[in-house]
Amino acid sequence: MTKQEEKYLHFVSCINDLNNAWRLLHKIKKTHEGNSLAGAAFQFALIEYSKPFKTSFGAVSNSRNKPLQYKLDESYIPAKYIGLHKKIIEARDQIHAHSDLTVREAKLYVKNSSQGKIVGAVENKISGTEEFSKIDDITDLIEQSLDSMYLEVKQLEVALPVTS
Repeated sequence: MTKQEEKYLHFVSCINDLNNAWRLLHKIKKTHEGNSLAGAAFQFALIEYSKPFKTSFGAVSNSRNKPLQYKLDESYIPAKYIGLHKKIIEARDQIHAHSDLTVREAKLYVKNSSQGKIVGAVENKISGTEEFSKIDDITDLIEQSLDSMYLEVKQLEVALPVTS
């Protein structure tokens, strides 16, 4: 496989991930009332959305024999949604795909008592659905991003060499 072919495959994979997120968000919007899995599905949709913007390793190597890395940049994000995009990526990194203590702002309390140590902890309650009210904006963000990506994928296709 060539670098050009791998770049194309990664780009198509990014389109597929964004389409998966879009489909999930539309299904959630229609069925979230009384659905106990809506929150988990929403979080997964945001993870699907985030995948193209995180590093992906290819099979083709560079001149130092290291695998090439691919990552969709923010040029596909409409300017009016760049803040929302950054919030989604940050939530993916700190909440959905990881469990950072920094966002939890946990405090630990330890006291001695006549019965032994008493240990208590308090932390922020984070559901991972803080952006749920922006589901329409998120789907619009995805749609507008995909529109520009569909134009570029055609250009990438034209540049691909014909294989036998």
